[in-house]
Amino acid sequence: ILRSLTSGYKYLEATNTIRYHGLDALRGLAMLLGIVLHAALPYMPGLEWFWPADKDSSNAIWFLEVFIHSWRMPLFFIVSGFFTHLVISRRSWKYWWKNRALRIGLPIVIFTPIIGLTLPWIFDFGWKGELKFFYSNENQPWHLWFLWHLLIFTIGSLLFVPVSRLKLGFISTASSKVTKLFAKFVFQSRFPIVFILLMVMLTIESGAELIINPVATALYFGLGFSLFKNQNLIQSLKNNWIYYLLSCIPIFVILMIFTRMTLGWGWDDPRWETWGLPVTIVKVAPGILFSYALIGLAESKLTQPSAIMRFISDSAYWVYLIHLPIVTFITFYMFRFSWQAEIKFILSIALTTVICLVTYKYLVRSTYIGTLLNGRRYSFKP
Repeated sequence: ILRSLTSGYKYLEATNTIRYHGLDALRGLAMLLGIVLHAALPYMPGLEWFWPADKDSSNAIWFLEVFIHSWRMPLFFIVSGFFTHLVISRRSWKYWWKNRALRIGLPIVIFTPIIGLTLPWIFDFGWKGELKFFYSNENQPWHLWFLWHLLIFTIGSLLFVPVSRLKLGFISTASSKVTKLFAKFVFQSRFPIVFILLMVMLTIESGAELIINPVATALYFGLGFSLFKNQNLIQSLKNNWIYYLLSCIPIFVILMIFTRMTLGWGWDDPRWETWGLPVTIVKVAPGILFSYALIGLAESKLTQPSAIMRFISDSAYWVYLIHLPIVTFITFYMFRFSWQAEIKFILSIALTTVICLVTYKYLVRSTYIGTLLNGRRYSFKP
Protein backbone atom coordinates (compact mmCIF):
# COMPACT_ATOMS: atom_id res chain seq x y z
CA ILE A 1 0.00 0.00 0.00
CA LEU A 2 2.81 2.39 0.96
CA ARG A 3 4.61 1.63 -2.30
CA SER A 4 1.43 2.33 -4.26
CA LEU A 5 0.84 5.64 -2.47
CA THR A 6 4.46 6.67 -2.99
CA SER A 7 4.24 5.88 -6.68
CA GLY A 8 1.05 7.88 -6.99
CA TYR A 9 2.55 10.82 -5.10
CA LYS A 10 5.59 10.86 -7.36
CA TYR A 11 3.31 10.82 -10.37
CA LEU A 12 1.23 13.71 -9.06
CA GLU A 13 4.36 15.62 -8.12
CA ALA A 14 5.70 15.17 -11.63
CA THR A 15 2.47 16.32 -13.25
CA ASN A 16 2.38 19.45 -11.08
CA THR A 17 5.64 20.70 -12.59
CA ILE A 18 5.83 22.54 -15.89
CA ARG A 19 6.83 20.36 -18.82
CA TYR A 20 8.20 22.04 -21.92
CA HIS A 21 6.48 19.78 -24.44
CA GLY A 22 7.71 21.77 -27.44
CA LEU A 23 11.38 21.72 -26.45
CA ASP A 24 11.13 18.08 -25.40
CA ALA A 25 9.83 17.13 -28.85
CA LEU A 26 12.38 19.40 -30.53
CA ARG A 27 15.27 17.73 -28.74
CA GLY A 28 14.02 14.29 -29.81
CA LEU A 29 13.50 15.31 -33.42
CA ALA A 30 16.95 16.91 -33.59
CA MET A 31 18.56 13.67 -32.46
CA LEU A 32 16.49 11.57 -34.90
CA LEU A 33 17.67 13.75 -37.77
CA GLY A 34 21.06 12.09 -37.33
CA ILE A 35 19.62 9.21 -39.37
CA VAL A 36 18.84 11.60 -42.23
CA LEU A 37 22.30 13.20 -42.16
CA HIS A 38 24.21 9.94 -42.13
CA ALA A 39 21.98 8.42 -44.82
CA ALA A 40 22.76 11.44 -47.00
CA LEU A 41 26.56 11.36 -46.84
CA PRO A 42 27.16 8.61 -49.48
CA TYR A 43 25.32 10.72 -52.07
CA MET A 44 27.17 14.00 -51.52
CA PRO A 45 30.03 14.98 -53.84
CA GLY A 46 33.40 15.91 -52.40
CA LEU A 47 33.27 13.68 -49.29
CA GLU A 48 34.83 10.53 -50.73
CA TRP A 49 37.91 11.01 -48.54
CA PHE A 50 35.76 10.94 -45.41
CA TRP A 51 32.79 8.69 -46.18
CA PRO A 52 32.26 5.79 -48.63
CA ALA A 53 30.44 7.18 -51.67
CA ASP A 54 27.84 5.68 -53.96
CA LYS A 55 28.39 5.93 -57.71
CA ASP A 56 25.50 8.39 -57.97
CA SER A 57 25.20 11.74 -56.19
CA SER A 58 22.16 13.96 -55.65
CA ASN A 59 21.83 17.73 -55.48
CA ALA A 60 18.53 17.43 -53.57
CA ILE A 61 20.11 15.22 -50.90
CA TRP A 62 23.14 17.51 -50.76
CA PHE A 63 20.90 20.54 -50.16
CA LEU A 64 18.98 18.75 -47.38
CA GLU A 65 22.16 17.63 -45.63
CA VAL A 66 23.79 21.07 -45.69
CA PHE A 67 20.54 22.65 -44.47
CA ILE A 68 20.07 20.32 -41.49
CA HIS A 69 23.77 20.20 -40.59
CA SER A 70 23.95 24.00 -40.27
CA TRP A 71 21.64 24.13 -37.23
CA ARG A 72 21.05 20.64 -35.81
CA MET A 73 23.91 20.37 -33.31
CA PRO A 74 23.79 24.03 -32.21
CA LEU A 75 20.09 23.51 -31.52
CA PHE A 76 20.78 20.33 -29.59
CA PHE A 77 23.37 21.94 -27.32
CA ILE A 78 21.11 24.95 -26.69
CA VAL A 79 18.20 22.71 -25.69
CA SER A 80 20.54 20.54 -23.58
CA GLY A 81 21.68 23.62 -21.67
CA PHE A 82 18.06 24.65 -21.14
CA PHE A 83 17.05 21.30 -19.67
CA THR A 84 20.22 21.17 -17.56
CA HIS A 85 19.18 24.42 -15.85
CA LEU A 86 15.65 23.06 -15.46
CA VAL A 87 16.89 19.91 -13.68
CA ILE A 88 19.25 21.85 -11.41
CA SER A 89 16.54 24.35 -10.47
CA ARG A 90 14.13 21.55 -9.52
CA ARG A 91 16.71 19.29 -7.90
CA SER A 92 20.32 20.34 -7.29
CA TRP A 93 23.77 20.40 -8.80
CA LYS A 94 24.60 17.23 -6.89
CA TYR A 95 21.62 15.42 -8.39
CA TRP A 96 22.58 16.59 -11.90
CA TRP A 97 26.19 15.43 -11.50
CA LYS A 98 25.02 11.95 -10.48
CA ASN A 99 22.51 11.96 -13.33
CA ARG A 100 25.22 12.86 -15.88
CA ALA A 101 27.54 10.16 -14.55
CA LEU A 102 24.84 7.55 -15.15
CA ARG A 103 23.22 8.84 -18.33
CA ILE A 104 26.36 10.00 -20.12
CA GLY A 105 29.38 8.36 -18.49
CA LEU A 106 27.93 4.84 -18.38
CA PRO A 107 26.64 4.85 -22.00
CA ILE A 108 30.09 6.00 -23.15
CA VAL A 109 31.65 3.04 -21.33
CA ILE A 110 29.06 0.59 -22.70
CA PHE A 111 28.74 1.78 -26.30
CA THR A 112 32.37 2.67 -27.12
CA PRO A 113 33.37 -1.02 -27.51
CA ILE A 114 30.11 -1.66 -29.42
CA ILE A 115 31.11 1.04 -31.90
CA GLY A 116 34.55 -0.59 -32.18
CA LEU A 117 32.87 -3.90 -32.96
CA THR A 118 30.68 -2.52 -35.73
CA LEU A 119 31.74 0.69 -37.49
CA PRO A 120 35.33 -0.24 -38.54
CA TRP A 121 34.36 -3.31 -40.58
CA ILE A 122 31.19 -1.62 -41.87
CA PHE A 123 33.19 1.31 -43.24
CA ASP A 124 35.76 -1.12 -44.66
CA PHE A 125 32.85 -2.85 -46.39
CA GLY A 126 31.69 0.51 -47.76
CA TRP A 127 35.10 1.30 -49.25
CA LYS A 128 36.14 -2.14 -50.46
CA GLY A 129 32.86 -4.03 -50.88
CA GLU A 130 34.15 -6.96 -48.83
CA LEU A 131 32.74 -8.22 -45.52
CA LYS A 132 35.54 -8.84 -43.05
CA PHE A 133 34.77 -8.67 -39.34
CA PHE A 134 37.34 -7.06 -37.05
CA TYR A 135 37.52 -4.84 -33.96
CA SER A 136 39.24 -1.47 -33.93
CA ASN A 137 39.33 1.65 -31.76
CA GLU A 138 41.03 3.74 -34.44
CA ASN A 139 39.52 7.23 -34.75
CA GLN A 140 37.35 6.65 -31.70
CA PRO A 141 35.29 8.34 -30.22
CA TRP A 142 34.06 10.47 -33.12
CA HIS A 143 30.54 8.96 -33.26
CA LEU A 144 29.92 9.65 -29.56
CA TRP A 145 31.52 13.10 -29.70
CA PHE A 146 28.57 15.06 -28.36
CA LEU A 147 28.44 12.81 -25.28
CA TRP A 148 32.11 13.54 -24.66
CA HIS A 149 31.42 17.26 -24.91
CA LEU A 150 28.57 16.99 -22.40
CA LEU A 151 30.86 15.02 -20.09
CA ILE A 152 33.49 17.76 -20.37
CA PHE A 153 30.85 20.34 -19.37
CA THR A 154 29.90 18.20 -16.38
CA ILE A 155 33.49 17.86 -15.19
CA GLY A 156 34.03 21.58 -15.74
CA SER A 157 31.01 22.42 -13.57
CA LEU A 158 32.38 20.16 -10.82
CA LEU A 159 35.34 22.53 -10.64
CA PHE A 160 33.60 25.83 -11.36
CA VAL A 161 30.50 25.63 -9.13
CA PRO A 162 32.30 25.07 -5.78
CA VAL A 163 34.78 27.85 -6.60
CA SER A 164 31.98 30.26 -7.57
CA ARG A 165 30.38 29.73 -4.14
CA LEU A 166 33.48 30.81 -2.26
CA LYS A 167 33.27 34.27 -0.67
CA LEU A 168 36.39 35.99 -1.87
CA GLY A 169 35.39 39.61 -1.33
CA PHE A 170 36.31 41.91 -4.19
CA ILE A 171 37.20 38.99 -6.49
CA SER A 172 33.76 37.42 -6.09
CA THR A 173 32.01 40.75 -6.63
CA ALA A 174 34.04 41.55 -9.75
CA SER A 175 33.54 38.04 -11.12
CA SER A 176 29.78 38.26 -10.59
CA LYS A 177 29.59 41.60 -12.41
CA VAL A 178 31.63 40.32 -15.35
CA THR A 179 29.46 37.20 -15.58
CA LYS A 180 26.24 39.22 -15.59
CA LEU A 181 27.60 41.64 -18.18
CA PHE A 182 28.74 38.76 -20.42
CA ALA A 183 25.34 37.06 -20.12
CA LYS A 184 23.49 40.29 -20.92
CA PHE A 185 25.29 41.01 -24.19
CA VAL A 186 26.05 37.45 -25.36
CA PHE A 187 23.16 35.27 -24.12
CA GLN A 188 20.17 37.49 -23.44
CA SER A 189 19.80 39.63 -26.56
CA ARG A 190 16.96 39.11 -29.03
CA PHE A 191 19.44 40.10 -31.74
CA PRO A 192 22.33 37.64 -31.20
CA ILE A 193 24.92 39.56 -33.21
CA VAL A 194 27.54 39.48 -30.44
CA PHE A 195 26.99 35.75 -29.94
CA ILE A 196 27.43 35.08 -33.67
CA LEU A 197 30.64 37.13 -33.86
CA LEU A 198 32.06 35.41 -30.79
CA MET A 199 31.20 31.99 -32.23
CA VAL A 200 32.84 32.90 -35.53
CA MET A 201 36.04 33.80 -33.67
CA LEU A 202 35.97 30.47 -31.83
CA THR A 203 35.30 28.27 -34.88
CA ILE A 204 37.03 29.97 -37.82
CA GLU A 205 39.98 27.57 -37.61
CA SER A 206 37.64 24.58 -38.11
CA GLY A 207 35.24 26.20 -40.57
CA ALA A 208 32.44 26.29 -37.96
CA GLU A 209 32.62 22.53 -37.34
CA LEU A 210 31.96 21.72 -33.68
CA ILE A 211 33.20 18.17 -33.26
CA ILE A 212 36.71 19.20 -32.16
CA ASN A 213 35.72 22.40 -30.39
CA PRO A 214 34.14 21.88 -26.93
CA VAL A 215 34.63 25.58 -26.15
CA ALA A 216 32.23 26.50 -28.96
CA THR A 217 29.67 23.86 -27.98
CA ALA A 218 29.95 25.09 -24.38
CA LEU A 219 28.90 28.52 -25.60
CA TYR A 220 25.76 27.08 -27.21
CA PHE A 221 25.16 25.10 -24.02
CA GLY A 222 25.56 28.28 -21.96
CA LEU A 223 23.06 30.07 -24.20
CA GLY A 224 20.46 27.41 -23.45
CA PHE A 225 21.34 27.42 -19.75
CA SER A 226 20.77 31.18 -19.63
CA LEU A 227 17.57 30.94 -21.68
CA PHE A 228 15.81 28.91 -18.98
CA LYS A 229 15.63 31.90 -16.63
CA ASN A 230 15.10 34.45 -19.40
CA GLN A 231 11.31 34.30 -19.79
CA ASN A 232 11.28 37.61 -21.67
CA LEU A 233 13.47 36.16 -24.40
CA ILE A 234 11.45 32.92 -24.50
CA GLN A 235 8.26 34.92 -24.98
CA SER A 236 9.94 37.01 -27.67
CA LEU A 237 11.00 33.86 -29.53
CA LYS A 238 7.43 32.54 -29.35
CA ASN A 239 6.05 35.80 -30.73
CA ASN A 240 8.68 36.39 -33.40
CA TRP A 241 9.85 32.95 -34.53
CA ILE A 242 8.74 33.62 -38.11
CA TYR A 243 11.11 36.60 -38.38
CA TYR A 244 14.09 34.53 -37.26
CA LEU A 245 13.11 31.94 -39.83
CA LEU A 246 12.81 34.50 -42.63
CA SER A 247 16.17 36.04 -41.71
CA CYS A 248 17.80 32.66 -42.41
CA ILE A 249 16.66 32.47 -46.04
CA PRO A 250 19.23 34.83 -47.63
CA ILE A 251 21.94 33.39 -45.39
CA PHE A 252 21.12 29.87 -46.55
CA VAL A 253 21.32 30.96 -50.18
CA ILE A 254 24.83 32.29 -49.60
CA LEU A 255 25.72 29.19 -47.56
CA MET A 256 24.74 26.90 -50.44
CA ILE A 257 26.84 28.93 -52.88
CA PHE A 258 29.88 28.91 -50.60
CA THR A 259 29.52 25.21 -49.76
CA ARG A 260 29.38 24.26 -53.43
CA MET A 261 32.32 26.56 -54.20
CA THR A 262 34.55 25.07 -51.48
CA LEU A 263 33.85 21.38 -52.19
CA GLY A 264 37.09 19.43 -51.99
CA TRP A 265 39.10 22.18 -50.32
CA GLY A 266 41.45 20.93 -47.61
CA TRP A 267 42.22 22.99 -44.50
CA ASP A 268 45.73 23.56 -45.83
CA ASP A 269 44.33 25.10 -49.01
CA PRO A 270 45.65 28.69 -49.27
CA ARG A 271 42.24 29.88 -50.49
CA TRP A 272 40.94 29.58 -46.92
CA GLU A 273 42.95 32.67 -46.00
CA THR A 274 40.52 34.65 -48.15
CA TRP A 275 37.31 32.68 -47.80
CA GLY A 276 37.58 31.25 -44.28
CA LEU A 277 35.91 34.20 -42.52
CA PRO A 278 32.85 34.65 -44.80
CA VAL A 279 32.29 30.89 -45.01
CA THR A 280 32.39 30.59 -41.21
CA ILE A 281 29.94 33.49 -40.77
CA VAL A 282 27.32 31.98 -43.08
CA LYS A 283 27.73 28.62 -41.33
CA VAL A 284 27.44 30.01 -37.81
CA ALA A 285 24.54 32.43 -38.30
CA PRO A 286 21.90 29.78 -39.20
CA GLY A 287 22.92 27.74 -36.16
CA ILE A 288 21.61 30.41 -33.78
CA LEU A 289 18.90 32.07 -35.92
CA PHE A 290 17.20 28.85 -36.96
CA SER A 291 17.52 27.47 -33.43
CA TYR A 292 15.71 30.55 -32.13
CA ALA A 293 13.04 30.10 -34.80
CA LEU A 294 12.47 26.43 -33.94
CA ILE A 295 12.44 27.04 -30.19
CA GLY A 296 9.85 29.77 -30.59
CA LEU A 297 7.78 27.69 -33.00
CA ALA A 298 7.87 24.59 -30.80
CA GLU A 299 6.95 26.42 -27.60
CA SER A 300 4.13 28.36 -29.28
CA LYS A 301 2.58 25.46 -31.20
CA LEU A 302 3.46 22.24 -29.37
CA THR A 303 1.97 23.21 -26.03
CA GLN A 304 -0.08 20.08 -25.35
CA PRO A 305 1.23 16.65 -24.37
CA SER A 306 1.36 14.11 -27.18
CA ALA A 307 1.90 10.37 -26.83
CA ILE A 308 3.65 10.26 -30.20
CA MET A 309 5.98 13.16 -29.40
CA ARG A 310 6.72 11.69 -25.97
CA PHE A 311 7.62 8.36 -27.55
CA ILE A 312 9.89 10.07 -30.07
CA SER A 313 11.53 12.10 -27.30
CA ASP A 314 12.05 9.03 -25.12
CA SER A 315 13.41 6.93 -27.98
CA ALA A 316 15.80 9.57 -29.34
CA TYR A 317 18.77 8.76 -27.09
CA TRP A 318 18.60 5.06 -27.94
CA VAL A 319 18.23 5.88 -31.63
CA TYR A 320 21.29 8.13 -31.48
CA LEU A 321 23.41 5.44 -29.84
CA ILE A 322 22.59 2.59 -32.24
CA HIS A 323 21.58 4.17 -35.55
CA LEU A 324 24.99 4.74 -37.15
CA PRO A 325 26.04 1.09 -37.64
CA ILE A 326 22.55 0.33 -38.98
CA VAL A 327 22.21 3.22 -41.43
CA THR A 328 25.79 2.90 -42.71
CA PHE A 329 25.49 -0.84 -43.36
CA ILE A 330 22.17 -0.35 -45.18
CA THR A 331 23.44 2.53 -47.34
CA PHE A 332 26.74 0.78 -48.14
CA TYR A 333 24.95 -2.49 -48.98
CA MET A 334 22.72 -0.65 -51.46
CA PHE A 335 25.74 0.53 -53.45
CA ARG A 336 25.34 -2.66 -55.47
CA PHE A 337 21.91 -1.63 -56.74
CA SER A 338 21.41 0.73 -59.67
CA TRP A 339 18.39 2.46 -58.16
CA GLN A 340 17.98 6.22 -58.13
CA ALA A 341 19.95 7.88 -55.31
CA GLU A 342 16.84 9.48 -53.77
CA ILE A 343 15.07 6.11 -53.60
CA LYS A 344 17.99 4.47 -51.79
CA PHE A 345 18.24 7.49 -49.50
CA ILE A 346 14.57 7.33 -48.46
CA LEU A 347 14.66 3.55 -48.12
CA SER A 348 17.71 3.62 -45.84
CA ILE A 349 16.07 6.25 -43.60
CA ALA A 350 12.83 4.27 -43.38
CA LEU A 351 14.51 0.94 -42.60
CA THR A 352 16.86 2.43 -40.01
CA THR A 353 14.04 4.34 -38.30
CA VAL A 354 11.82 1.27 -38.09
CA ILE A 355 14.62 -0.92 -36.68
CA CYS A 356 15.58 1.69 -34.08
CA LEU A 357 12.04 2.46 -32.92
CA VAL A 358 10.92 -1.17 -32.81
CA THR A 359 13.96 -2.23 -30.78
CA TYR A 360 13.37 0.68 -28.42
CA LYS A 361 9.71 -0.14 -27.88
CA TYR A 362 10.09 -3.88 -27.35
CA LEU A 363 13.64 -4.35 -26.09
CA VAL A 364 14.54 -1.12 -24.28
CA ARG A 365 11.75 1.16 -23.11
CA SER A 366 10.53 -0.89 -20.15
CA THR A 367 13.93 -2.30 -19.20
CA TYR A 368 16.87 -1.15 -17.10
CA ILE A 369 18.44 0.23 -20.27
CA GLY A 370 15.41 2.45 -20.82
CA THR A 371 15.64 3.65 -17.22
CA LEU A 372 19.35 4.37 -17.66
CA LEU A 373 18.80 6.43 -20.81
CA ASN A 374 15.59 8.27 -19.88
CA GLY A 375 15.14 7.98 -16.14
CA ARG A 376 12.29 6.27 -14.35
CA ARG A 377 8.86 6.45 -15.98
CA TYR A 378 5.97 6.72 -13.50
CA SER A 379 2.44 5.57 -14.17
CA PHE A 380 -0.54 6.17 -11.88
CA LYS A 381 -3.22 3.49 -11.71
CA PRO A 382 -5.98 4.26 -9.21
